[in-house]
Amino acid sequence: MNQLLHEDAEKIVSAGIHAVLPDVAVIRALESYDFGTGGVYLVAAGKAAWQMAHAAVSCLGGRIRRGVVITKYGHSGGPLAGIACFEGGHPIPDEAPAGERGRRLRLCAISARRIRSCFCSPGGGSALLEEPLVPLSELQDITGQLLACGADIVEINTIRKRLI
Repeated sequence: MNQLLHEDAEKIVSAGIHAVLPDVAVIRALESYDFGTGGVYLVAAGKAAWQMAHAAVSCLGGRIRRGVVITKYGHSGGPLAGIACFEGGHPIPDEAPAGERGRRLRLCAISARRIRSCFCSPGGGSALLEEPLVPLSELQDITGQLLACGADIVEINTIRKRLI
């Protein structure tokens, strides 16, 4: 009896984890969504942005006309046709090359203004996308201190939203 309960619990946990994987969740959401006719513009920003964008591309195929993906260093799985992919520092934001952060924001804004847009935001966008209101070095220092003292994401974001 104990073994059966253990096996059932493992199946439930495994199914729950599978259901919330970024790519699985995007495909499930897009399979039943009607974008109408014409092209779709994709914007994805966050730690799992590339994975979600990849799923959207595989689900929507050639309907995606253009897009932008901004993700954490090492989280991009390679080029996606018609989509500009950028990587940045997370959880501590880094200095984007001159003009790069502004270019990313403009690409997102241009894509988001299109009639048919798909925006994927898995979390992590505040470090990857936002322009800080304080000097970047100060934001980096504050974020580092919060991480060092064991602050969780809610606590970090409570402070970060006042600084970006």
